[in-house]
Amino acid sequence: MTRYRREYSKIARKLTTADLQAGVAENELSLENLLTDGRVTADSNFFLGVFSRLGLVNAVRAFGLQEILNKAGLTNLRLEIDTSDPHTHRLYAFNGTPQPENTICELVLKRGPVHFNTGVLPNFPARNPNLLQVEWLLLQHPLQSFSASRPPLPGQVHPGLGIGDRLMEILIILTNRVRLEGIINKPRYCHTAFMFSKEFIFTNPVNQAIMYAISKNLLSKYSFYLVAWAAHFKCIMNTRDHAPLIWEPDFLMLPLAKDLIKYFRSREYQQRVNELTRQYNFTIDHASLRALMVKNDLEPLGLKQ
Repeated sequence: MTRYRREYSKIARKLTTADLQAGVAENELSLENLLTDGRVTADSNFFLGVFSRLGLVNAVRAFGLQEILNKAGLTNLRLEIDTSDPHTHRLYAFNGTPQPENTICELVLKRGPVHFNTGVLPNFPARNPNLLQVEWLLLQHPLQSFSASRPPLPGQVHPGLGIGDRLMEILIILTNRVRLEGIINKPRYCHTAFMFSKEFIFTNPVNQAIMYAISKNLLSKYSFYLVAWAAHFKCIMNTRDHAPLIWEPDFLMLPLAKDLIKYFRSREYQQRVNELTRQYNFTIDHASLRALMVKNDLEPLGLKQ
């Protein structure tokens, strides 16, 4: 649980439907337009069937995000939503005009049933859970550049904003509000998986074991920055079989339904992760990592000669 959960839960309870769907004409709020069999329709013009554009502005203010952005010098917030695809909704936040160079946030979400490979999950609940799927998430400060004290991580163009935990709490609240069973994403980068892994867990126990081994073997010795680039450049080696770690994106889930929570807390799943963790003992190939970082104009900070 992050330190924002209790505070944000209180804020969410105070936000009314009128707050979240502000600025919408009366005829667009009719039950025929919004509901089918008592549920919000996927093809409504509301972001995930909940927020109007102005409603999102109200939420950003209520959760304190606008104040944080203002303090960071991002004082001209503009939000845009794209719900033209009924199954995939997009949210954009810009500092000023909606230009790529002004992008603060890009968030792409889907919702619906997800099928898992039960070959690696023998006792996973026998159904396709209905989940909020985070297809893409970008958070950055478009006016800042990297420095020696704040170097880039793989995939970054600008430094982050430090509001990832806050946004995740809002997504959890949203997931519960639209009655989905959890949140899922597939991190492109190894270091991104670590950022999510405070509460998320890999559906495949192999990837969860890799996370545990990296944390135990590497993050106790090296900076997050070095480990991130070592994973990106395939310079993490498993001394058990002398093979490099090849990062393969896979599903990370935050389960909210009781049976999903029970599965991932089960002795079966935990024992399988522990067995697999023993197959890994990671180290970093210093020479290769240094050469690749220098070649890519990256500072090998803290990397021994």
